[in-house]
Amino acid sequence: MIHELLLALSGYPGTIFTWNKRTGLQVSQDLPFLHPSETSVLNRLCKLGSDYIRFTEFIEQHTGHVHQQEHHTSQPSQTGLHGIYLRAFCTGLDSMLQPYRQALLDLEREFLGDPHLTISHVNYKLDQFQLLFPSVMVVVETIKSQKIHGCQILETVYKHSCGGLPPLAAWMLHGLLLDQSEEFFVKQGPSAGGAAANQEEEEEDLGLGGLSGKQLRELQDLRLVEEENMLAPSLQQFSLRAEMLPSYIPVRVAEKILFVGESVQMFENHNHSPSRAGSILKHQEDAFAAELHRLKQQPLFSLVDFENLIDRIRSTVAEHLWTLMVEEADLLEQLKVGPAPCLRPRPLALCPAHS
Repeated sequence: MIHELLLALSGYPGTIFTWNKRTGLQVSQDLPFLHPSETSVLNRLCKLGSDYIRFTEFIEQHTGHVHQQEHHTSQPSQTGLHGIYLRAFCTGLDSMLQPYRQALLDLEREFLGDPHLTISHVNYKLDQFQLLFPSVMVVVETIKSQKIHGCQILETVYKHSCGGLPPLAAWMLHGLLLDQSEEFFVKQGPSAGGAAANQEEEEEDLGLGGLSGKQLRELQDLRLVEEENMLAPSLQQFSLRAEMLPSYIPVRVAEKILFVGESVQMFENHNHSPSRAGSILKHQEDAFAAELHRLKQQPLFSLVDFENLIDRIRSTVAEHLWTLMVEEADLLEQLKVGPAPCLRPRPLALCPAHS
């Protein structure tokens, strides 16, 4: 069945995976050997296949459409979409689909080498397209429904590409504070009155050698001082804007969000160092973004699910920072080197009391 699935995802449905113009690609209901959980995963994959088929239909329909307009010049209202800009958009859309096609080819090779790989493996390999395809489909449907033409296509693509990353995802996954109107509960600069900083709640243990979030944040600053002899100008200070914090988000959760964003930004700003090569989130940005998107789609906000996800992101960041600063840079050992020069014993002749 795996080969039938890959064929369907490539745009060639059959008896197991059927195609309907209205509902798209779906798993046939007449398969008693499929468990409901497998059917759910397959239908999730079928959404990718449905989008892919509609993308390819759009490309095939409009790529050669320019030359057909000469036969319908007397009825411009029925000519449909056409033009060089539309052809350019279709070319770009086709290029965007190439990684998806390559992923299907790679999966085919993997299954030829190991026929015991499961549907979950296909779902894992194609998960990166679960956010991309729906977003691009919105652009395609907008062009089709509004009959957008010429340079208006450029404006449509620009508007959707600048749709904006939600502030929480931008801050936690990329260290970006996108808050021109000062509406987010994280701000640049020290805390006003130190309300958030002086909270009475105990810092939660990160599970990394008994280290708390506050202690690890202090180690971050010490590491920068040791490595660059001073705090770099690009390292900015951030704090919580207490008056903007929603009542359903506890201060402890907001502090975790603040810690993650500060850590990601520090790492991005100082990524020129060889010791800091790689991603602080271990290249899990897409997975965490998908989890945040899933929580956003829930009808009711769940603090438990939200905090669990925040904890997972924070633990990933904290583990990377611990490895970087404490294990690789041997920071704790450097702090034990010895007393500072001003505290070292001096000859009696140099002491003020004996001068």
